[in-house]
Amino acid sequence: MSTSALAPVARSSTQVGAATLVSRVLGLGRDIVLANVFERGVTDAFFMAFMIPNLFRRLVGEGSLTTAFVPVFTGCLRRSRDEARRFFSTTWALGAGLGLAITLGGILLADPLVSLFAPGFSLEPGKHALTVMLLRLCFPYIFFLVLVALAMGALNALGHFLAPAIAPVLLNLSLITGAALGAAGFFFPAQPVLVLGPAVIVAGALQVALQLPFLSARGMLPRPALEVRAPAVRRLGTLMLPAVLGASVFQLNILISRILASFLGSGAVSYLYYADRLLELPLGIFVVALGTGSLPTFSRLAKAGSQAALRETFFGTQFLVLALALPSTVGLVLLSEPLMGVLFSWRVELFDAVAVAGTGRALFLYALGLAPIGVARICVGLCVAHENTRDPARAAVFSLLVNAGAALLLIGPLPPEGLPAALAFLQSWWTVLDLGYPGLALAASIASLANAAYLGLVVRQRYGIRLRRPDFERLLRLVVASAVMGVVLGAAQQFWPVPPEASLRGFTRLGSYVAGGLAVYLLMLRVLGSPELEALVRVLRRR
Repeated sequence: MSTSALAPVARSSTQVGAATLVSRVLGLGRDIVLANVFERGVTDAFFMAFMIPNLFRRLVGEGSLTTAFVPVFTGCLRRSRDEARRFFSTTWALGAGLGLAITLGGILLADPLVSLFAPGFSLEPGKHALTVMLLRLCFPYIFFLVLVALAMGALNALGHFLAPAIAPVLLNLSLITGAALGAAGFFFPAQPVLVLGPAVIVAGALQVALQLPFLSARGMLPRPALEVRAPAVRRLGTLMLPAVLGASVFQLNILISRILASFLGSGAVSYLYYADRLLELPLGIFVVALGTGSLPTFSRLAKAGSQAALRETFFGTQFLVLALALPSTVGLVLLSEPLMGVLFSWRVELFDAVAVAGTGRALFLYALGLAPIGVARICVGLCVAHENTRDPARAAVFSLLVNAGAALLLIGPLPPEGLPAALAFLQSWWTVLDLGYPGLALAASIASLANAAYLGLVVRQRYGIRLRRPDFERLLRLVVASAVMGVVLGAAQQFWPVPPEASLRGFTRLGSYVAGGLAVYLLMLRVLGSPELEALVRVLRRR
């Protein structure tokens, strides 16, 4: 593998990964604070309320607008910087209008939205009403995040990745501050969790403000412009429609899990959220970083017609993702319950052994989808670089159907209260396993695998990029190295187990497991002669 082909991707993904590392660690700290300040039923309400505007934000923001924006903006830059500036200003104005309309609609329709997205909350007194109040407070967040998504697309295409990647740090700091104020009884003493709503709005405004100096330094500060008939704007609209579908299907996968979890008792939404957020740590640091960093490079190579360089960069990025995702999967599977106990169980009365076991099972099953998510992310980047957003949308629809079917098979019978009688009967008849809410995590991983398989076929058939025998050998080396690391970690757990509660001793032992597992993995890559070792060591050093 030529490491020069990966150089642009490595540089950009290192910036994104370093910033995301800070953000994810703070995000983990935020979740630990929330888990040890508020009761599980209360955090269920906040996580659902925060999820709904995030759903819309990802539909029209980073999930579709940024994805479609980058290749079009890159094309404008190749022709004229002035054209790119006018295109960005017009898109900024349109994005602001769209974000404002969604915000106002969400505030007005908060009650029916909660009934639609969390029907099971009506079975617990006060939970529905609390979620509605939190949703109205959180919805303005989408207005700011649509603008952040546009700024991210422009700055990434211009070669700057740090400011957009570091923006979520402000959300985490704001929510930690809000939780501290709520615990102290400021602003909403009767219902302290409501302070998290204003904290979310403040975070959104700060994230937009952070991007403006970097846009100004590159001559891209938005100016009054509304050239809606420009060819680039029309092209953006054409690309966005299937991109919105693809992004919406991905978010609907999450939504299906949350809707079903709302029927599965107090804490189910929170357990799934905490497990999913811990999975986001390797996803954000490595997978999302490499996906974000590779898209501009893929776009440049695709537009230049450099097929050989594009194939080399694509597979170099894919195998680097797998070199990071496979050992992360093994570690999360083997250490799922100790991780949740050591990180979250500071106040046993709020996060007890039941919570540790529940979140641990969910994390175990979510982790199985880590590598497929990484593979799919890079495949989507290749499609988008060719201005093809239709195939990722079709793949997303396929994965949605797989997720919905698997969820109904795996979660067990739902309570008949709150469901139409016919639907409750059909769902109980459809059930194969009664895993409860962990079944939703397993269904998500199965859907991720289906999505990756579909996109792999697209890349092979549409772009002629297929695995060869040396590629299979590279993959086998990564699998063997990860398996050996797993055997070592499993043996260590038997003779030197991690304590199941939060403590300095637990942190120390967990840290030694991470360091020891990494050392074994890198040693095995060296012994096996893996070509990913050099690139992997470079990435880890830059972290």
